[in-house]
Amino acid sequence: MADPGGQPAPGFGSAAHPASGPFPAAGDGVDRAISAAARLTTGPATAPLATSGRRVERGWPTWRPSTLTLVALAIAIGTRVILWLVTWVSLRALPRLGYYPAQLPDAFLAGFPALDGWARWDTAHYVAVARLGYGDPTSPSPHGGVGFFPLYPMLMRGLVEVAGVAATPAALAVAGIVIANVAFLFAIPLVARLAADHVGEDAARQVVALLCLAPFGFFFNAAYSESLFLALAAGALLAARRNRPWVAAGLAGLASGSRLFGLALAPALLLGAWRRGASRRDLLATAALAPLGAVVTTVYFWVETGTPFAYFRAQATWGGWDDHLRAYVTLFTRHPGEALGGDPRHLVIVLNVLLGVVAVITLPAVWRRLDPATALFTTLIVVVHAGFTWVSLGRYLLPAIGVWVVLGEVLTRPRWHGWPRDLAFATSAILLTLLTVLFSHGFWVV
Repeated sequence: MADPGGQPAPGFGSAAHPASGPFPAAGDGVDRAISAAARLTTGPATAPLATSGRRVERGWPTWRPSTLTLVALAIAIGTRVILWLVTWVSLRALPRLGYYPAQLPDAFLAGFPALDGWARWDTAHYVAVARLGYGDPTSPSPHGGVGFFPLYPMLMRGLVEVAGVAATPAALAVAGIVIANVAFLFAIPLVARLAADHVGEDAARQVVALLCLAPFGFFFNAAYSESLFLALAAGALLAARRNRPWVAAGLAGLASGSRLFGLALAPALLLGAWRRGASRRDLLATAALAPLGAVVTTVYFWVETGTPFAYFRAQATWGGWDDHLRAYVTLFTRHPGEALGGDPRHLVIVLNVLLGVVAVITLPAVWRRLDPATALFTTLIVVVHAGFTWVSLGRYLLPAIGVWVVLGEVLTRPRWHGWPRDLAFATSAILLTLLTVLFSHGFWVV
């Protein structure tokens, strides 16, 4: 990501993850954790017992996806096939834009337009960490890459190693795209089931459609950590609702190793567990496991750099509150014409702010309709990000699950049937398509 001056700006809560570091087995662990969370959406099915008096053995347990899961996957895959076709055609027809002043080179897959557009901007930082680890003086990522958390690039490197290919930048970029899309296919059914628990399956289908058509939803499929984080967060919240606190805490721990804001799951899960009357043992386990990824990452950065604040110092490279919020408040209030008719990158900020306003408006309904854990997690995502940065805000709001649940429920109300709902989906789809094309061509959509 970058600030308006062209500086890549991961911002508060951006994530990435190294090829080296203190997580030697997390690649296997996240696969098992996501699979366990995915099984929360449906139960095992076995062959029925005979009723004719003959003794019939039960078959091996099998996993049968629910109708909601199949619908969610159909929406997810259908929208992504269309986006892939759009980017492929646009990159074959039109050249990509030149690099911004401080943008890292990201033409890893220039000869493959079907994939090239999905490896832009922060992908270069993830690739650098996956290839070189943290602290390498030759790393193109500032401060040796410590501005990014470790889980995602570690998985990138792990996939390349398992595939038996050289860890070239191109191979790592492809690995990042593959991981993001696989995680997306886990995340969407988990979000659908979590939504159905609160507002029913009809509304859950609207939630899935809204999330898949979110204006900045293309980040779920680019070589970014967004879909991995969403899958882990949704899995943790769903496991908590199924009274599986250790699974929830483990997934939260992985989420906090994928990006700093995974820490928001710790107080959310603790609140939910306390409200459900959880045992002291479960509360202590949640308190210990949920923030573990971030804690271990911070300790590792401390050892490598000599300061526990290495992540924040790296983030300061791309600016802080003055650059990412106050400057835009001044611009919009004193020079509105410049905001709308000047630098086209300002239009991205305008859209970010509009989405932030919508998210804030939904928060009272989030607390009325959702369980305390999901409500608190959503609130922290929305309030902290909206109050800290308007750069990349649309992307940072993607895992605010409660916002999507409330909006999906609203669209099922009679007054929204017909053209109002169609207009909402059409507007979002148009913005998603436009932003996807701009991102794939290297425009400042971060």
